[in-house]
Order: sequence, then structure tokens, then C-alpha cells
Amino acid sequence: MEIGYMILLFSCVLFRLLSSCATLDTISTNQAIKDGDTIVSDDKMFELVFFSPGKSKNRYVGIWYKKISTGTVVWVANRETPITDKSGMLELSE
Repeated sequence: MEIGYMILLFSCVLFRLLSSCATLDTISTNQAIKDGDTIVSDDKMFELVFFSPGKSKNRYVGIWYKKISTGTVVWVANRETPITDKSGMLELSE
């Protein structure tokens, strides 16, 4: 999947998931989120996070329900192209 398409898809999904929140925590254009950083919706329902499922060493960036203790994943940006270390970074551009 092309990176530009993944970023566009990510921004659309993030907007839709968080749009029901009264106040949004956001990422601005050209601002980077690095592995270890998170964005949490104002109502603390959703969290954008880099994660490794189970015992996997692969890293993914996705959105999950923050209030559910098992970290139920809602959407994954790089499902088919995982990162193999903690150097991941997400940046939105125009």
C-alpha cells in the first residue's frame, strides 16, 4: 500500500473515530508522533499508539479503545508493512 494513501486513510479514520468527542487531541500538519508517543481522545475512549501485538517484535501504528483493558484494536495503519524496531514515526502532510 502506498505511504501517501495510508496517511490519507489514517487521517480520515482518526477524524471519524474522534469526531464524536467534545474536544479533540490532535496532530498538526508536519508534526511528528514517534514510537512511544500517543494521542488520546478528550473523553479518553480512543488512543493512537505504536504497539506490538502479543509476543511479536513487529511494530504497528493504530487506534484502539483505551478504556478496554485488553487494548482492543480498532484500526491499523501499517498492517501489511510492519516496522521491525522502535524507530517508527507518523507525520501528516498536506
